[in-house]
Amino acid sequence: MTPTKPLLALDRIAMIVMAGLTIVTLVLLWSGDQTMPQVRDFNWQNRNISAEDTAFTLTFNRSIDRPSVEKGLQIQPPLPGKISWAGSRLAYTLTNPAPYGNAYKISLRGAREIINKQRGKEMLPFEGQFRTPDRMFAYIGSGQTDRGRIVIYNFKTQKPITITPAGLVVTDFKIDSHSQKIIFTATDTKTLQNGQPAISSQQVYSVSTGVVPRNGETQFIPPGKLETILDNREYQNVKFDLAPDGTKIVVQRVSRKNPSDFALWVADLDKSTPPTKLKQSGDFVITPDSTEVAAAVGQGVSIFPITPTKGSNLDFLPKFGNVLSFATDGTAAAMVEYNSDYTKSLFVVTNQGVEQQVFKTNGSIWDARFSPAKDIIYCLATELKTKGNTSQEEPYLAAIDLKTQKILLMMLLPIQQGIQMSLAPDGLAVMFDQVDRGESTNQIIQGTSNGIMWLLPISPNIREQTTPAKAERVPLSGWHPRWLP
Repeated sequence: MTPTKPLLALDRIAMIVMAGLTIVTLVLLWSGDQTMPQVRDFNWQNRNISAEDTAFTLTFNRSIDRPSVEKGLQIQPPLPGKISWAGSRLAYTLTNPAPYGNAYKISLRGAREIINKQRGKEMLPFEGQFRTPDRMFAYIGSGQTDRGRIVIYNFKTQKPITITPAGLVVTDFKIDSHSQKIIFTATDTKTLQNGQPAISSQQVYSVSTGVVPRNGETQFIPPGKLETILDNREYQNVKFDLAPDGTKIVVQRVSRKNPSDFALWVADLDKSTPPTKLKQSGDFVITPDSTEVAAAVGQGVSIFPITPTKGSNLDFLPKFGNVLSFATDGTAAAMVEYNSDYTKSLFVVTNQGVEQQVFKTNGSIWDARFSPAKDIIYCLATELKTKGNTSQEEPYLAAIDLKTQKILLMMLLPIQQGIQMSLAPDGLAVMFDQVDRGESTNQIIQGTSNGIMWLLPISPNIREQTTPAKAERVPLSGWHPRWLP
């Protein structure tokens, strides 16, 4: 018989550990799980959310009694929304974006766990918080010190900040989706013609806004950092659009050597690749997914890829004259049809090919923007009025209910051309501009007049509104107000 070997020290230690684990397991089985039910994760905790953030989630550490959670969930200020569940995770989808300029608190008390279909222990109280960005907009100044320069205004601090240099006269600009940069066209003051900027001398630039990154995704850049994106040596830069993802622009350019060479070009903002020519077109806009361009081409609208590939599809809509805008998720577009009786119709065209006429006028349709919920479209249009031998277009702003096609006249606007509007990202206000009618005709013609900017609040219950709203004059002088996303 083989003699039994004595236990080694390592063996004895292993046996002691195993015995200890066995005892702990037996104690847990005897006493039950003492961990309290609680919220394990809140994905908006201490975040600065934007209109793009449409839902938050609460994840629990165990099965939870859903009715008790739904009853005990509180949000202040209130944010209407809809609750859905996936296992132990609650999703709360907002009906509309959270209004900007607010801090929000979320609390949950009185909820209970669920064990074998029976209500168990009460959950630990939970409190969370998040906020939305300050209400800010950018505009082209028309005052003595900021004329022709981009200015950013924060409604909270009430301090305008000029971010472009005095030597550039800005003609147009677009704001990136994170509010970190503004892409703009401008002419050097040395190239002005009769005091006015010449399109032929426009260059494309980017400038930092100085807005603090919302959640630390990018590094803070002070305001005013300027960079040239496209010069004007070989081509004139006519108009441009910024891709929603902020990586590229599409620019309408004309060759200086060959004026018939009039086409769209795409340029990467990081200049990783040289600009490339796309195709000829008229008015155009980049789709919300930043992959395609919708452009007026001949008698219709063509939709083609920003980066053409072999065999890539080309959509053509011969019925429409131009595209005004897209819904933020790309599911619908606002398009204009030019009718044979000289009237114009506004259509909403879905990505499934469904066409719905929602509005018709004997005047013009200048702009149309979808509400965040995509159930209302705000239209900047005119009505042609004739008095004797004189005809003039009277502009107005209307809200069109896409479900009922009911049209609400929001406000009559001053009789003038070139009015621009901007819908706030939370859908609760519209801004627009006008010429100061108190100034002389020479001031207006010479471009030395001061612009007036207006803010028109939009009621969350706009469908119930029966009378036009009253706009508030912004105490600043400028043009082309545009909300920061």
